[in-house]
Amino acid sequence: MFEDWIKIKLTCTAEDISNDFGIDKKTLENWRLDVDAKDKITWFKYKQIILYPRKAFVEWFMRQTRNKKAEIHQLKPTATNKAKQDI
Repeated sequence: MFEDWIKIKLTCTAEDISNDFGIDKKTLENWRLDVDAKDKITWFKYKQIILYPRKAFVEWFMRQTRNKKAEIHQLKPTATNKAKQDI
C-alpha cells in the first residue's frame, strides 16, 4: 500500500508525513515524545532535524490503525434541520 512512498528515500521529515498522511506536526511530536506509549515511533535527530525512517514509520502507522473500530455518532436533528424538514 505504501511501497512507492517508502521507495522515495530512506527518511522523511515531519513535514513529509504531515503532507502525505495528513497528520498534524504537533500530533506527530506528541506521539514521538509520549513516554507512556507501549509502541513507540522510531525517529532520530540529525543536526537540528527530526527524521523518521520511512519503512519503520509505515509499519508503526499500520500497527496503530489495524483493527481499530471508529466510534459511530448518530446525528441529532437541530432546530435548523427540523425547520428545513417542515418546509
